[in-house]
Amino acid sequence: MSLKDLIREIEGRRKTVTVFAHEEDPELGSYFDDWHVAVEHEPLPRDDYEGFIVVSEGDRYLGSVGLGAVTALESPRICDPGDRELAEADLHYLLELLDDTLFTSFDRRRMLAASREFEDRAARVGRGTLYAGFQSLSAMRAQISVYRGLGSIAGLSVRVYGRADWEPPAIPGVTAHRIADDADEADVWFVTYDGGGNPLYKCALVAEEVLPGTFYGFWTYDPALVDRVVDCVRGDVADDAVGENETP
Repeated sequence: MSLKDLIREIEGRRKTVTVFAHEEDPELGSYFDDWHVAVEHEPLPRDDYEGFIVVSEGDRYLGSVGLGAVTALESPRICDPGDRELAEADLHYLLELLDDTLFTSFDRRRMLAASREFEDRAARVGRGTLYAGFQSLSAMRAQISVYRGLGSIAGLSVRVYGRADWEPPAIPGVTAHRIADDADEADVWFVTYDGGGNPLYKCALVAEEVLPGTFYGFWTYDPALVDRVVDCVRGDVADDAVGENETP
């Protein structure tokens, strides 16, 4: 089982997003065009009710969020891990509602915003292991300050992965691993956190770059699925450390 196999497995899952609004607004539905979800519309019974969306899977209610949060899917805010603004951002709630759902065409900005959510969780828990796949190690260059901060957290081990097109500087608490240029996983962006011993904190983002700057994948808070992602990373992606700064 590879990371790409896990993405294909998620293709079979489909959630329903029901938009409750006074009038049907096609633009609201369009925010979910990049998701493998069914979108339905329901009228609100009273004029003084504010619009909201409900996410469900089959007959199971998963949660709801205000309509204003939907715009976070299109242009999310980018915050550093540990930033209070990130913890309170609308995207935080949508990530939880849409976990285990395939997204079909995320750009780099939305991928970075989602990655920050999982890096932030690792930073706040402050223990365990965070795994981050950059595709190419040179892509880490723009994130050096973020990963210096993560590596400085005493109880947190950080491992980064990518094609060896650049040698990252030594960062205490962070180990870089090479991915072979021709490996399937070299096309995959992933950020996975093992929960630091608590299954409730586990999370993972996995996405394949299908076109330059366009990603196809999923995120999950399901502990069993996160464990499978970690197994793929530890067993199949790479184990060739460069600039090792912590005990594997």
